[in-house]
Amino acid sequence: MLIAVRAEVEDVEVWRQGFKTHGELFKRQGVSIAYMGSTQGNTVISVFETNDVDEFIRIFNDPATAEAMANDKITGGVELFVLDESFCPQ
Repeated sequence: MLIAVRAEVEDVEVWRQGFKTHGELFKRQGVSIAYMGSTQGNTVISVFETNDVDEFIRIFNDPATAEAMANDKITGGVELFVLDESFCPQ
């Protein structure tokens, strides 16, 4: 299952570097791979592939995740999307 998280950050490069230090946290969420992207502004997105959506969301709402986000200089606008549908144009 894929989960997308969008957020606003102080500095995209600070966020990118900090994000990459959370491997153990992501593993606990069942994440096998995470994709990262940003806009020219300070909006970022991460798309996670997880084998346990419930555990991902439980840990996402844990104070440890809030602390990790603060360390990555996330300033707000955090939104989580469970990507539960796909479409293949033919």
